[in-house]
Amino acid sequence: MLTYARRHISLKYLIITGVMLAAVFSALYFWISGRQEQYIMAQVEKQAVILHRQIVLTRQWVSDHNYVLVANKDNTFTDYILDSPKLHDVHGKAYTRITPAGLTRSLSEYAGRSRLYSFNLANHDGINPLNQPDEFESRAIALFKSGEQNGLGRLERTNGNYVYRYAAPLLIRESCLGCHTTTIYQVGDVGGCISVLIPCREAVDAIKSEKLSLFSAMAGLTITVMMILFFLTQRLISRPIRKIRDITSRIRSQDFDHVPEIKGDELSQLTGLCYLIDDKLKNQHLELEKKITQATGQYHATNRKLLELNGELTKLNQAKTDFFSDISHELRTPLTAIKGATDTLIRKSSCADPVYVNIIRKNTEHLHQTIIDFLDYARIENGRLELDRQRVQLSGMAKDVILSHEAVAAEKAIRIELKCRDELYLNADPHRLFQVLSNLVSNAVKFSPHHSKVQVDIARSGNHITTAIADEGPGIDPRHHDAIFQKFYQIPGRPNDHVHKGSSGIGLSICKALVLAHGGRISVESRPGKGSVFKFALPMEPQHQDLLN
Repeated sequence: MLTYARRHISLKYLIITGVMLAAVFSALYFWISGRQEQYIMAQVEKQAVILHRQIVLTRQWVSDHNYVLVANKDNTFTDYILDSPKLHDVHGKAYTRITPAGLTRSLSEYAGRSRLYSFNLANHDGINPLNQPDEFESRAIALFKSGEQNGLGRLERTNGNYVYRYAAPLLIRESCLGCHTTTIYQVGDVGGCISVLIPCREAVDAIKSEKLSLFSAMAGLTITVMMILFFLTQRLISRPIRKIRDITSRIRSQDFDHVPEIKGDELSQLTGLCYLIDDKLKNQHLELEKKITQATGQYHATNRKLLELNGELTKLNQAKTDFFSDISHELRTPLTAIKGATDTLIRKSSCADPVYVNIIRKNTEHLHQTIIDFLDYARIENGRLELDRQRVQLSGMAKDVILSHEAVAAEKAIRIELKCRDELYLNADPHRLFQVLSNLVSNAVKFSPHHSKVQVDIARSGNHITTAIADEGPGIDPRHHDAIFQKFYQIPGRPNDHVHKGSSGIGLSICKALVLAHGGRISVESRPGKGSVFKFALPMEPQHQDLLN
């Protein structure tokens, strides 16, 4: 049993809990039984006190009347204080004069014969030899005279029976001095004591019965609690612990079969297994650190290569930007001359149908605009885009933009409408702002179907002015909304790809850069088949950024 308990923590728990419960219930048993015994004996003492007071009151009444007359049938009444206690009435009937002391002795003998209770008068004056106190009464009189106590009681066993004995002082009153003339007493002195004896067999039996009932209840409660704890322990502790023990055994058999088994209960085995796992984890950690060190070395080498490749890529990107800038500058001058010559030919031509000259002019203008876009792109890439801020009326500028695109829109029977309730002003670069509006309106016209409408809305929103260009074109899938503002991005697989063939793909990226340079923001709202709405918001007053980095 002891060996089994050492190896099973649940049994240890039950044994310790049982011992603790037994100790607690034992303490409760002794405390409650003690309180019950005190209560029962307090009731017995209260009866003794009441009886004592009744005897004292009777003595006082007799004392106040000096004595009482008792018919003396058998000459059994005697009194040791009166010189001539015997009296006869006119009819010759004999009476005995009884003092309080004699009455107390007579009542005590009478009560003793009834076996209900008894009492005794005790003093040290020596007048009546029957009043000599015993050891208990002598001790009580001494305590009463010293003033330490006003009553003394104890449980005694007399002739095999339990009795409760209670003694209280008998104080000298003025009426007592008439009889006690030979003694040295004063009013208020302790003249002796009256001890009362009350049978306590019923009280003792009640105490024993209560103790037995309480012991049975405590024992039953202890057994019940132990059974409940045993049931709960089996369900809540023993089963999980058995699972832990099975798991630890399985882990040991799989990973630590070469390690000797640890002796002890489940917690000891689990603790030992944790130490083994800790050692194994430390070894694995060291191995992992070695691998990480090797991988870190490879990472640094790879990172150095990536930095070198990134540097080369940066150089190539800068070379590309320089190439765009240089080639744009080289092409811009001759194209400007060709454009001017074409305009002159159109004005002076006498041909009835100058269609070919118009084709040359349109393509020249398109090529010229593409070169300007590449130049702006190069400035943005190199961080050399500067803004010439002025006070600009946005609605007036929008009207100019719409007017410049009416001819192209008319070819497709497209209406361009402007919606602006107030004259709104803002501090911006008019050339760059015109470029943003023109690019967005141009795209709207380009992608709108015939007989449709393009609407430009301008409204104030707090400290910003928001401009929205809405068209009825094919729309843009949401997954392309962010990508279309990147340079050279073209939406793949659109049904009208022929519309933007030859486009450079940097118009929207330039628009975004110009709007951000003004401290604004640009976005698009569109769904396939629902048209598109391009919005940009600019602050009415300039912020602390005049140069795009």
